[in-house]
Amino acid sequence: MLDLLLAIGSSAAVSAMLRIGEARSRGMYARFAMNYASAALLAFLAMPVKAFPQNGYGSALGLGAAQGVMYLLTLVILQANIRKNGVILSATFARLGLIVPMVFAVAAFGEIPSGVQMLGFLLACGAIWMLRAGQPGKAASRGGLLILLLCNGLTDSLAKIFEQTGSRNLDGWFLLITFLVALVVSLGMMVYRREKLGWREILYGCLVGIPNYGSVFFLLRALTHLPAVLVYPTYSAGTILAVSLIGAAAFRERLERRQWLGLGVILLALILLNL
Repeated sequence: MLDLLLAIGSSAAVSAMLRIGEARSRGMYARFAMNYASAALLAFLAMPVKAFPQNGYGSALGLGAAQGVMYLLTLVILQANIRKNGVILSATFARLGLIVPMVFAVAAFGEIPSGVQMLGFLLACGAIWMLRAGQPGKAASRGGLLILLLCNGLTDSLAKIFEQTGSRNLDGWFLLITFLVALVVSLGMMVYRREKLGWREILYGCLVGIPNYGSVFFLLRALTHLPAVLVYPTYSAGTILAVSLIGAAAFRERLERRQWLGLGVILLALILLNL
């Protein structure tokens, strides 16, 4: 459970750092490149065995590369939505993507939730929708929010697929390949957009990269010990709760009465999901 809590804290920190970096630096892809460079370095340093495996590495290479591309795409979409819709609304739709890996886990791996957990899952989804509905006029790009939901859900599903099909000895390589592929694509976009790499891009990119690595590392560890039907709703609802509080306290994003009610329902859902 500690791994799941650390994943939630890391995910919330990513959204907060993206909001800060957007306001204080110019080169978006330069920041993303530094984000993935620092995350890749952490992944390499954390690997217990750094020698490339002789066999069984196909899933780590394939799924890691796919997740790297999806990571960058989701981060770009998240950054655009934060700019247009605010950090709370954007993080809410990103985490509403839990529907995708939840359905996939039930359909592909037969992880059937208990009645209490299903109630918690439904409450979490309802609460997230309540948070979204609390700011109907602020959603400047509803299409962008929907794309964010789908992309984030597909990205989270790749971690579950690797957890089921890959070897636990290759977790470090899976993460390293994920961040290296995202780094290469980010550098390509930085060159294409002719962005300059200054100290601000380096600083705020690394401030995103550290929690970004933590979110996927701890999520993968949580999926190893806990069922996906518990991990994904708790991770999503907990991240929304943390981001909502950070958005209200640090960025002065006003929460309406319906949103506060939604946060209360999330707390109840978290209790049910852990019974």
